[in-house]
Amino acid sequence: MGALPLRAAERRRGYGAVLVALALFGLVWRHWCLRDVISLSKEPAIDWKPCWQDPEFLCGVLDVPTDHDDPSAGTIPIYLTKLPATKPERLGIVFTHPGGPGGSGVDASFVSARSIRNATGGHHDIISFDQRGQGRARPNVNCFGSARAYYDFHSNTVFQTTFSVPRDPFSDAGRAVLVEQQRQALALEETQGAVCARTVGKEALGYMSTTATVYDIEEISRVLEGEDALINFYSGSYGTVLGQYLVNMLPHKTGRVYISGNVPADMWANVHYETQELLRLLLADAEKTYTFFLNECFEAGPKHCALSRQTDTNAQSIKDRIDAFIDRLQEQPLAVANSTRPGYITSGAVRLTLFLAIQMPDYLPRFFTYIARAMDGDGAELLRFVKRAYPPSDPETGPDEDGYVYIAQENLSRLAISCGDALPRTEEEQPPTAEEIVDATLGTVRDVSPRFGATAHMIEQHGGCHYWPGTGVGPARYRGPWNNTLATRILVASNLYDPITPISAGTLVQHTMGPANAHHLIQDAAGHSTNAPNTQCAAQVIRRYFVEGVLPEGSETRCAREQGNYFVHVVRERGVGAQLLGQEILRNDRLLLPLAS
Repeated sequence: MGALPLRAAERRRGYGAVLVALALFGLVWRHWCLRDVISLSKEPAIDWKPCWQDPEFLCGVLDVPTDHDDPSAGTIPIYLTKLPATKPERLGIVFTHPGGPGGSGVDASFVSARSIRNATGGHHDIISFDQRGQGRARPNVNCFGSARAYYDFHSNTVFQTTFSVPRDPFSDAGRAVLVEQQRQALALEETQGAVCARTVGKEALGYMSTTATVYDIEEISRVLEGEDALINFYSGSYGTVLGQYLVNMLPHKTGRVYISGNVPADMWANVHYETQELLRLLLADAEKTYTFFLNECFEAGPKHCALSRQTDTNAQSIKDRIDAFIDRLQEQPLAVANSTRPGYITSGAVRLTLFLAIQMPDYLPRFFTYIARAMDGDGAELLRFVKRAYPPSDPETGPDEDGYVYIAQENLSRLAISCGDALPRTEEEQPPTAEEIVDATLGTVRDVSPRFGATAHMIEQHGGCHYWPGTGVGPARYRGPWNNTLATRILVASNLYDPITPISAGTLVQHTMGPANAHHLIQDAAGHSTNAPNTQCAAQVIRRYFVEGVLPEGSETRCAREQGNYFVHVVRERGVGAQLLGQEILRNDRLLLPLAS
């Protein structure tokens, strides 16, 4: 009998051991189950696949929150490309943006990403994406249903040709001509705003902004590189606005950031465009750049520059001849019958082409040839460029539904961002009248740029945001501050001759951020942003920054000119740090600026 209690105790000890074992097993089982649940709930990595456009690139899609502060708003797809690093010592990723806004970052990457990878040293994967509303993004700003339909709306209006400026725009008669054109522009802006409100909807458009894009970049970085990864960025033109938003909204995540051809984000976000305060700043070097290229044309001579003549005594001879041609067109436009799309050339069309030409030195000889042939009576090539309607045989484009390519629709994509960022008007603020806008334009013409002051105003449909259904709708936009302390000092770059983002704009951006946050790289080169060929001096600064994280001492570096005459030594291969090739630029019915690229 006495043995029984002992066996019972042993059984109890045995039961206890089993229970402990079961408990431990339960904990382990729960751990592994939870791990599996967590694994299942975690976002899968992007399913990268070779891009059909170029197998060296990988293409993928990532769903991001429509509203980063409201999960109930659902998700939208962000289309991406990745160009892998070439060096074994991988240093992460570099985000790029094509400027504009308006074009597809995915499409642009096949042209520009290799140059950017080379410029940054080859140690980073280059990541490009279609910004909300642009390219393949859904929803898309396809308000008119097709590119052809918007082209028909846009064609032969001031949207396409920009203002025809009278010989004396400051006279009562001259001002009246401009006012009439501005009234047409306002009517077009109101009409397209109403169409977009009906077909796309203000709610969808309200989620398209630079602020939202920054949070999209942060989410892509988190998925690819981890929660705490610093964000590297390389861009120009409007991309400099995105860059300033990025580093000031996420100062603790600022990695190596290069922005070239700068637009002050504070003015972009907080000043009504129609005041032309921003435009006056951005056009500060337009006439200087125009004169520089005409000097280059004169020195190159007729063999290399079509606008030059053997009888010219200096660059002023060329300038006078072009001005006389513009004046003649103001009196009588040039009829063009020998074209697949007949039409006529206006003075505004010539100003537009000149202004685009001096932004893109690689393609300057081609543009000047268009103008020279028009001056001799054959305007077919110039008209084709102004209309931006390319036949399918053109290797630079692909056909639309009727066999032609229409690029004007990208203006609507641009408006989704620029007007999405724009400062809304209060109920007490009346939108400007045509007369008030023209008076502001005349101030720009008088004080800053006689030739292009009224041209740039219409190239960018940045005005009229009070008609845009996405202005002031949706999540709050970031409006500053713009001088937050950054985790990494950034590199701000300017060219000595840039007709739309001058040195003074780059200086303002750097001063706003402070020398502790930004270094200003200034090179003696001509062209807008990264369209200008980089000097080796600048290339070395950029590469060392991205590879070693080192910037020169002090607040500013200046690089001397290294290239010969722009017409004699046209850069066929894009230089280190190039953003876009000319064929992409030619496809754009807008400048590659913030105002415009």
